Amino acid sequence: MSTASSKENSLPSDVAVAEASASKSAVVEHPKADADAVAKAEDHIIPPAIQPLQLSDEPSDAAPHTEPELIPPVYITGWRLYAIISGLCMSLFLSTLETTIVTTSLVSITNALHGFEQRDWIVTSYLLTYTGFLIIFAKFSDVLGRKFVVLLSLAIFTIFSIVCGVISSMVQLIIFRAFQGVGASGIYAMVNVINPELVPSDKWGNIVAGTSLVLVFSSVLGPVLGGVINDHSSWRWVFLLNAPTGAFATALLAFLLPSNFPHQGRGVNQPSMRDKFSGAAIARLDFVGAAVLLAASILLVFGFEEAGSRYPWNSPIVISTIVCGGSLFLAFIACEYVVGKPKYPQEPVFPLRLLKDRHVVGLFLTAFFTGLPFMTALINLPQRFQAVHGLTPFAAGVHTLPLLLSSPLAAAVSGPLTTKMDVPPFYLLLFGACMQILGVGLASSVTPDRLRDLLGFEAIMGFGFGMTLVTVLIYVPFLVDRRDLAVSMGAVTQFRTLGGTIGLAVGATILNNHLASSLPNYLTPSEMQSISDSVQFIDSLPAPTRTAVRSVFSEGYNEQLRTMLYFSVAVLVSLTLMWDRNLKRARDMKGY
Repeated sequence: MSTASSKENSLPSDVAVAEASASKSAVVEHPKADADAVAKAEDHIIPPAIQPLQLSDEPSDAAPHTEPELIPPVYITGWRLYAIISGLCMSLFLSTLETTIVTTSLVSITNALHGFEQRDWIVTSYLLTYTGFLIIFAKFSDVLGRKFVVLLSLAIFTIFSIVCGVISSMVQLIIFRAFQGVGASGIYAMVNVINPELVPSDKWGNIVAGTSLVLVFSSVLGPVLGGVINDHSSWRWVFLLNAPTGAFATALLAFLLPSNFPHQGRGVNQPSMRDKFSGAAIARLDFVGAAVLLAASILLVFGFEEAGSRYPWNSPIVISTIVCGGSLFLAFIACEYVVGKPKYPQEPVFPLRLLKDRHVVGLFLTAFFTGLPFMTALINLPQRFQAVHGLTPFAAGVHTLPLLLSSPLAAAVSGPLTTKMDVPPFYLLLFGACMQILGVGLASSVTPDRLRDLLGFEAIMGFGFGMTLVTVLIYVPFLVDRRDLAVSMGAVTQFRTLGGTIGLAVGATILNNHLASSLPNYLTPSEMQSISDSVQFIDSLPAPTRTAVRSVFSEGYNEQLRTMLYFSVAVLVSLTLMWDRNLKRARDMKGY
């Protein structure tokens, strides 16, 4: 199939007819186009589900940016566009909300299901599958279609949300939470993949920034809403509330998102479900690579999640899972290298050609290193406010608002700066990294009597985190070809999530070690156990002891942030890989 004629014969008849009806100007402009150029153009306009398995003998690294585009993209506009965006945002809201909403209901759940010692697995099982499937869903959508994968993800998430709300044992809840995480992973991945394809390049920043606002607000609302449900209703509604909203979002996308998205209006008929699941289409899926990546992700996330909290770093369980996860990750790289050879029909889950571009590697590292201080601050600041400053859980949440609200503010600013003011995204990443370093560095020196100062430092941190995490998503289409857009979006998210998981593990170890070495100077073993069960016990200590214990906690949290400061500096170092004399701007992306 290396000649143009064989490629043309491989097209379905309806596609050939559609091509024949394309504008004559496209044909006139390329009267001397060689066979390879024509073949590339065909590849550009044929939906992934019906592309030939091998279009040419050229290396797969050829840059599609140079392909002649016979039929320009046709974008959805008007009320239909806004309805689709609403459906995507509702889906993202639910999947992100479910990550944090259970945190304030764990006690009620374990009281009802009698499994207090297993409470952490309610969160961990969700995060394991949520992290593991991000790249897999993104890549499989290239073959099975965007609409099918996003609807499948919504269906999985909604169905297993209902199941989680009606189960009768802790083991059942843990298992079905893992399946719920699979659906949530697909939702998150597909929203990030579909967003840049919905609108022209000059509107990418706005739509990504808007989605980021939803992401942050759902994270903020999760614990609060979980507490309200827990106080005024049954914990089961933490899961059951996903059913009506999930069904509505599914209906919106099912009726309004074109079946052949993002190829609508290009004169190519949508392949049937039989075509999508034909032997030729299934042969393109890299099941082995997906399985190895999933296993590696789960083992690494589990190892770092449990290290320093449930198990010590030197325990056999932690060491074996991290070593096995790392080994499987190397095996995944080797698998993708083999699958990427022309003689194999599969499309690699993660094309290794992405790692040959220093800009893309720098972007992945930026997302990874930002994830460490971001998650450490997000999770530990509310705990700090309770342990160090004696605030109630609700007041601690309120005092975290400077961090949580400054992040979406940065997201709202970064979009217009990139698209309307034509600022190169690199400069926004540079500014965000500097704000991270400033905010984390200042916050790492706060003493218990400087609560107001900490609130200001939170805002600086949050603005830096928001600017960086949103801009890495905006920057992806600037750096990769359209064929790699889906998997690159998934990879950025997966690197950020993995970084956050490692950050939490490192932070927990630092705090636990500091407390274990310092608290025995002031407390008895029984008092230390009481604080371990609830930090509110600190309030009952005598005043001198209470002050000393709060100072110990304060220094432990400061030590956390001082360690995270190194990773914020690493973000700045990663950006050196992305520097060019002529940086890309939004205007350079016309016709992407």
